[in-house]
Parts: sequence; structure tokens; C-alpha cells
Amino acid sequence: MQKPTSGTEAAISKRKLQLCNGYLLEFDKLSRVLSAILDQGDASRISRGSIVEATGLPDRHVESLVSMGSAMGLIVPGVQRLTHVGALVVAHDVFFEKAGTLQWCHYRGAGTQRNLVWYDVFNHILPDNEPMTQAQWIAWFREELTGQYSERTLRKVVQEEVRFVVDAYQKQRFAALKLLEKNTSQNLLLRRYLQFEPAILCAMLYDLAERQQGRIFELAELTRMPGSPGLVFGIDQNALRSLVEGLHNRGWLRYETTHNLDQVRLKPGYDAVEFVRAFYEQREPLARDASAGVFDGF
Repeated sequence: MQKPTSGTEAAISKRKLQLCNGYLLEFDKLSRVLSAILDQGDASRISRGSIVEATGLPDRHVESLVSMGSAMGLIVPGVQRLTHVGALVVAHDVFFEKAGTLQWCHYRGAGTQRNLVWYDVFNHILPDNEPMTQAQWIAWFREELTGQYSERTLRKVVQEEVRFVVDAYQKQRFAALKLLEKNTSQNLLLRRYLQFEPAILCAMLYDLAERQQGRIFELAELTRMPGSPGLVFGIDQNALRSLVEGLHNRGWLRYETTHNLDQVRLKPGYDAVEFVRAFYEQREPLARDASAGVFDGF
């Protein structure tokens, strides 16, 4: 069994415009890539050539699928190894059939700043602007990125990346979440999502805390902070309050409303990976001092 690698070891600050390289997020092919990586065992670095050989997919397609898996926090970029969450997905839901898996992958893909187009769609275009068509999204990005990339890149890559995002939520597995819809004017709209797996929502909050290097959030922050579950799932403050109260009642975090406080306090000893693991194993999450083998990071 391959030993998973912490994604924090491969943290990259530079934003990535070209994520899909013209390919779409076909989850069945991503499943083949994830399984091929697992089969490579404990190698410190897995070559793309070995994945090509195992899957029968062209090199460039494998490169793109690895990029997509990395964008969702399942593969460590550069070394092509599974993250801790990636290993859990392969072990328990390699075909991406569980809603909790899709919820987590959407959160990581849309909530990670490095994923330039994916992130900006859910953290800026949808919450900050009037509804727009796919063509207007493309125009928005080209205007925002003018001077940062060549005209050819803006003309070709932006169109491909926007198509990748729209297709992922309209035609691929993410369509099951019903997050992105088109109205009769072909404008793209974000629908509020509330059908969370509790352990996965809690994993998102602990993951956000790790990224922000804090353990306390004002509730309102979690509906407007870029990369937060509230923003990328279109949740308003009242709806999020109800969800957080449910997690508080389970004992997984503290929701504090006394003395003019309206904040979420995360408990020591827990981390995001443990909540994801608990979801797949259908059990209560365990604090680190009571749980052998709980990893930090991804």
C-alpha cells in the first residue's frame, strides 16, 4: 500500500491558469489514474510514464488528469503520489459515487486559490456580479488577466478553462450537486447547497482553519471569505448557522453565541483528514490523542 503524502509539503503559491490543457473532467478516467498511482506502491515519486502505461491513456491526457486530481487535493503535484484524502477516496469511493466525495472535491477545487479560473468563478464571478453567460465569463477573465499573459494564451486557454468548469458542473459528476444552473437567458447561476454530509462539512472547516492558521471564525466570515464553504456553496448566514449548530450538537466543534459572540471555535486534536476518514468509515471522528495514525495535511 502506498504511503500517502501531505499536500502541505507541496504547497505552491503561484496561481495556475492552464489546469485542464483542453481536456474535460471525466471522472471515470481520473479513477483509472488514481488507481494506477495506488498500484505503484511506496515509490517516493511516480513517473507519468508509468501511469500512461498502466492506464493506456495518452501522455498529455494523463498530465491533465493529474493536474485535475491535484487541483482537488487528491494527488501531490510534481511527484504524482496520492494525498491522504486521495488514498481515502481510492479506498472507499474510487468512482466518485458518494455525495460526500463530490462535496469535498468541489470545495477543494473551487476553494483553492491556485486554481485560477475555477477559484475565481466561485469566489468572484458568481458572488460579486450579476448573472452572466459562459461567453461573458470568458470576456471577464480576458479583461482581468490582460497584461499578465499573452493574447494567444488569453484567447485559447481562458476559453478552455471556462469550458472545463462549466462542463464539470453541467455534464460530469459534479452535476449531481446541482450547484450550477443555466436560466432561460443562458446565464449561469449558483444554487445554494445544503445537503452536506456532516463529517465532510466539518472537514472543510478544519481544512480552512489549517489554511488560515487559526481556530476561531466569525460565522459571517464563513459566508464571505474567499475559499470558505459558505462562499463556494452559496450558503447564507442563517443557513450556515443551522448547519454549524448541528456540528456543535455532535460535539465536533463549538458554536458560541454568548456575550455578543457569533463564532465558530474548532477543537484541538481534530483535523480535516480525520473527519474525511470518519465519513468513509461511518464512525465518529477521534481526537488525535485518542487516535493512532491520524495524519496532518493532505
